[in-house]
Amino acid sequence: MKTHLLFRFLTVLPLAAASGCDSGALMDPEAVPTTQEARATLGFIFDSTALATPPTGGIPTTLLPRTAFDPAPLQRSLVGTTETFSLSEVPVGTRGDMESQTWKIESDPSEGQVLVLNKVGAGPETPQDPALLQRAALARLQRWGIPTAELGAVRQVKSFTQSEQNGVAEAPALHRHKTFVMRAINGIRVEGHRAVVSQGPDGSFQRALISWPALARSGHLLRTRLTTAEIEQRAREALWAEGETTGAVHLSWKYVPTQLSTGEWALTLQVAAVMPPVTGTTSTEEPRVIDVDVSAVP
Repeated sequence: MKTHLLFRFLTVLPLAAASGCDSGALMDPEAVPTTQEARATLGFIFDSTALATPPTGGIPTTLLPRTAFDPAPLQRSLVGTTETFSLSEVPVGTRGDMESQTWKIESDPSEGQVLVLNKVGAGPETPQDPALLQRAALARLQRWGIPTAELGAVRQVKSFTQSEQNGVAEAPALHRHKTFVMRAINGIRVEGHRAVVSQGPDGSFQRALISWPALARSGHLLRTRLTTAEIEQRAREALWAEGETTGAVHLSWKYVPTQLSTGEWALTLQVAAVMPPVTGTTSTEEPRVIDVDVSAVP
């Protein structure tokens, strides 16, 4: 019996990152208590360095327009084809599926989501420069309409497949080059919004999975009047409410999106309180992320 596994690993460090993005960097692992016994002897140890610069900017002048989700921009700017498309299914709500000889596009303008699939597939593996692949992916997204002002951290990875025949593993084979692009406003990560552009082993564009809805021009709560000490106290109370009593906690800014009645999306500033994983004698507890209300204001 033959089985297939899919896995990926990071190949290069971020080549583009906006300062202040919630990179998720925690305290030095050797300085963080990782056992239940060690945590029981401590209160919360806050790492608030990421809160040193409070948000001050407003919504950028240039934003991804909602018209970017119309058929023509999706076909010509995102995919980059002049092939003729037809509706592959009856639209459901705001969702539409289009298909051509080579491509399939699924989009939902209301949710700001797009899936692009290359039906032909990639060719044989050829040498590729990860930096060039990343630049090509960014150029594709920007040509479609994502402005520089909305770009956050960018990471490049490779995914591999590995087959197993009768219990004997074969050598891993390169499956995709993937470029992960996070959305950020004024250097602060927007929760849940990102684009993933996949290229084949030959460097050809194979897939795009995008969650990047159009932002409103108003209605955002982008700042807070709380001090760092006040935010730490709110984080402490939020952690207590979740049953936590001790441990290291990394605090960072983030924007949480909410859809308005207009169909556009507004952002609200929050703080993410992240606790590191805890390794016990029989199990490992995954990192916990607790949202902290900071009484955001326009």
